[in-house]
Amino acid sequence: METKNALIDNSGQQSLNEIKIDSYLTIFFFTVQDFLNWWYVKMPIWHLRRLVRLSVVVDDQFSISLLLKNFFLPWHRDYSVIGYIFGIIMKLLYLPIAMFIYFLCVSFYLAFLIFWLLLPIGSLVFIILSFFNSLT
Repeated sequence: METKNALIDNSGQQSLNEIKIDSYLTIFFFTVQDFLNWWYVKMPIWHLRRLVRLSVVVDDQFSISLLLKNFFLPWHRDYSVIGYIFGIIMKLLYLPIAMFIYFLCVSFYLAFLIFWLLLPIGSLVFIILSFFNSLT
């Protein structure tokens, strides 16, 4: 029975004796590429998932979808005329406020997401502008 040493075999595999060392430029470009992949692909997906979760939590806290679904039901299941009228009036007063807060929360989070996406570009622009301003 013959045994082969996998460390010395050069049949398509890189052996330990011939280690290729990456240049600093290659490492720098890989780091920049990895950062851009994280900043513009992975984190926006994570933030969009958090936006969906924020939407569900705010909707649950203010019961917006539940109140819209049961809009014409009486207040506290009081099936008199007063219960119907009071229920509709209370929902007409409460729902615009709750929806405003809901859209405000979603809008702030979307503004944060846009700020997140523009932050590296803005930083580069301001660094370049400050470099050119220091030359003059």
